[in-house]
Amino acid sequence: RWRALDEKPSYSSPILIEQAGEPVLVAWTGESLSGLNPDNGEVHWSHPFKPSRMVLNVATPVFDANRVFVSAFYDGSLLLKLSPDTLTAEKVWRRKGINERNTDSLHCIISTPILEGDYIYGVDSYGELRCLEAATGDRIWEDLTAVSNVRWGNIHFVRNGDRWFMFNEHGELIIGKLSPDGFTEIDRTSVLNATSDPRYREGKVAWSHPAYAYKHIFARNDDRIVCGSLAKE
Repeated sequence: RWRALDEKPSYSSPILIEQAGEPVLVAWTGESLSGLNPDNGEVHWSHPFKPSRMVLNVATPVFDANRVFVSAFYDGSLLLKLSPDTLTAEKVWRRKGINERNTDSLHCIISTPILEGDYIYGVDSYGELRCLEAATGDRIWEDLTAVSNVRWGNIHFVRNGDRWFMFNEHGELIIGKLSPDGFTEIDRTSVLNATSDPRYREGKVAWSHPAYAYKHIFARNDDRIVCGSLAKE
């Protein structure tokens, strides 16, 4: 029905939000973070996000309290504040480190971060689980126990009440809590083996996002699909 944003593509999926009483399609391309009319593709607002190297915008944009946050492996993070009354947006902050090892704020790759109230949680470029102050992007804490400290280290987050299901690239399911005081691990179990070759680094990975339904987890690797019970015994 329509085409918009003649820009480089990214790996990121768009999201549909509500702004100023209107549906807005948020698209993070290889060159910008933009809000569009989902009916006709009209661009309501757009902020540049040019790649310094190849485009590695993989994580999905996250939306909370009229804010949109994105984070990329090479090019760091961007937080936009959306007007609740008009279809406009303004930059709150943009932060980028020197390189993929010397990062600032957050440099995600596969893992979609969490934007919740005054804080942001996410996995940095080499598996560092971090908490940021949402207002500034300043780091509050860092944890290296949830996944290995390796390039593209990954965790998929899904909320469950006051806890988080955290499925890491080793095929482990972690049940934990995230707060500005730190990461608290409640339980951890191996769901399946990591079998995929990530290239450009050692070790196998399980990068597929699991599904959760009816007190069960459904996860897969290159060999099989696994269903595990999450019911309390």
